[in-house]
Amino acid sequence: MKKVLLVYAHPNAAASRANQRIVEELKKIPHLTFHPLYETYPEFYIDVAREKHLLLEHHVVIWQHPFYWYSMPPLMKLWLDQVLEYDFAYGPEGKSLRGKQILLSLTTGGSHANYQEGSLHGAELRHYLRPYEQVARFCEMDWQAPQVFYEALDASDEALRHYAERLRARVEDLARIPHGKKE
Repeated sequence: MKKVLLVYAHPNAAASRANQRIVEELKKIPHLTFHPLYETYPEFYIDVAREKHLLLEHHVVIWQHPFYWYSMPPLMKLWLDQVLEYDFAYGPEGKSLRGKQILLSLTTGGSHANYQEGSLHGAELRHYLRPYEQVARFCEMDWQAPQVFYEALDASDEALRHYAERLRARVEDLARIPHGKKE
């Protein structure tokens, strides 16, 4: 089984029942490294060398966070800006992430219906996720279809359990896929 890195970015993790449950379930995966950014870097001073080392030693990378103002939480953005450097993640010598599987798992307070053309948020969620996909492609990572847990604030325990278990099974499947193969 491949090693999995769970990069978790929640500005207020203690208040998120949904993200806590998801993380709890993902921690059951063998060979998973749990990496809570806000706990690790509360002052936003990122140890770039350490982060690169973590990425190098893992084959599957999960980005788990709430969908935050149509994007990612600020520390996650800073992490991307500082860690995915030229000649590490991209550029002539930047092949370090090539072929690594990347899966985005989001929670959102809004419903699926609110992320449709002409709805409250004006577009399907996939439109807002294009920058994530482009980052992955630019770094030659193997982009996986994102997992989204809608209506996280009002979700039943059963719905949350079902999502978390389904996500864990998907990540375990990714960790079993031979290097270089697609789902």
